[in-house]
Amino acid sequence: MIKHINKKNACKFWISLIPVVIVGVLAPLRSYIMQLLIDSKSYKDLLEKCLIAAVFSIAVFLFEWVSKKQQAVVVRDMEKDLRDQVMYKLFYLSANQFEKKGLAYYLSKFTTDIGIILNDGINNIYGMIMQFVFVVVAVVYLLCVEPFILLIVAIVSIVQFGVPNILKKKIASSRKEYTEAVEVYLDGIKNDLGGHKVIRTFDAVKQILGKQEKLSDFVSRKNEYSSKSLYWAQALASFVNNAAFLIVLGSCLFFVAAGRITIGEVVAITNMMNFVLTPCKAIANGMIQLKAMEKVKDELESLLEAESENDNKENLEEDIREIRLDHVHQKISDSFSLDNLMLNFDEGKKYAIVGKSGSGKSSIIKLLTEYGPDYTGKVLINGKELSELNRESIMRVSPVCYQQTYIFNDTVYNNVALYQEYSEEEVINALKKAGIYDTIQKLPDGVHEKIRENGSNFSGGELQRIALARLFLRNKTMTFLDEITSGLDNETAYEIEKRLLEQDMTIINITHRYNKALMHKYNEIIVMDGGKIVERGSFDELIEKGQVFEHLFKILSE
Repeated sequence: MIKHINKKNACKFWISLIPVVIVGVLAPLRSYIMQLLIDSKSYKDLLEKCLIAAVFSIAVFLFEWVSKKQQAVVVRDMEKDLRDQVMYKLFYLSANQFEKKGLAYYLSKFTTDIGIILNDGINNIYGMIMQFVFVVVAVVYLLCVEPFILLIVAIVSIVQFGVPNILKKKIASSRKEYTEAVEVYLDGIKNDLGGHKVIRTFDAVKQILGKQEKLSDFVSRKNEYSSKSLYWAQALASFVNNAAFLIVLGSCLFFVAAGRITIGEVVAITNMMNFVLTPCKAIANGMIQLKAMEKVKDELESLLEAESENDNKENLEEDIREIRLDHVHQKISDSFSLDNLMLNFDEGKKYAIVGKSGSGKSSIIKLLTEYGPDYTGKVLINGKELSELNRESIMRVSPVCYQQTYIFNDTVYNNVALYQEYSEEEVINALKKAGIYDTIQKLPDGVHEKIRENGSNFSGGELQRIALARLFLRNKTMTFLDEITSGLDNETAYEIEKRLLEQDMTIINITHRYNKALMHKYNEIIVMDGGKIVERGSFDELIEKGQVFEHLFKILSE
């Protein structure tokens, strides 16, 4: 069904087919039991056959129960295995690869897609196998009783099997459109719910609900179109089935009149016919469903087989001592490039990268830590070429702290330790370095206080300090900071940046703040404009030059 079902689950699947096959053999034989009952020659004969029928029915019931139970266990284990594999793969994709598809796309893999794989796939296969066994047993019976009847049934079965296939391409296409529509809908929900507060503040609820209603209507129409295609195929098959029943019944009555078969055999034949025609219809519909889910299956397999941009790249295991950029050029877009960058970042020093919005400040950090457009020139980290390194291993040894940091709906402790094996004392020391422990210890549960969704029980500055505690806990020699104090009040921003600059680590800080006291603490200030370095030097040197930085400082200093 899908390549990535593990061997353990595959073995369980094959074992679970045993009761399926047994039920497939026994169920049609109920028609033969009925024939025996109807054609009984005496009261004693009838009682004996009733006893046989009772034992037979109990056996069928027990095997059906075992079959359903095993199927449920197999499907449950496969679902867990697939979810675990998808989650594992997602966390080992690069951040760049993850962001290309977006959260809504991957959420649909966990919900819609895996559900389709299991329901339209695995469960469907169980049903098709049982239906196939029904057909085999029924064919053998009809061959033994009246071969001519089998010929009639075979002809109508072929017709019944073929008719729905006329619509299979249309059904596959409509199912694909529906799946894509659901992805758009989920993305829209995520986007709008994420802006819940903004929407309420600016009284845009009516407009958003109107937009969502249109999206929902769009999905419903796609679902309706997909369902109609399937219903047409099923209706055609049902018509053929009814016509076949009338043809077979008429033939049986003719053979009864000719004395070739008994009434009991007529009853058995008409019932056995259902074990040919109905299964053929079910198999045809099942094949249509399997065809319709191919895109979903292929996408899931493609995800599970996807190679990370980090594959076959060398991991940087050691702390970063130095970074060298030599004549680096990188085209970011048609209208913007990093141009001729010549930079040295040395161990233990503090660097501030400043400039107007869109000048290329953040692009430097993205160049060093994220996969993006190819660059020319040399970028050496501890003497190793950047293009040969796993970018995320760079972030592991030199974390990147962003303005919009992610806070989990979990305890303060888990948000700092990130579920790794750090002692409570180590976490507390990190919180102290971040200047937030005094606030945390006053809470009812201290470091085990739960942070509510979106951090609603903490201020923005407090959340940023909790995030910084992650950095202090891991005690790395270098870190990248990307506008981490943007959006904070001046006092809070000053305290956070001051604490960072006091740490014994190399700091490369992209900042829009020009506090004189803090600027003096940087060994070098790098001024960007239009993707180029236009000035560099200490605070005093740049002020004395009286050019770009001095102009920015006069305008933006606090």
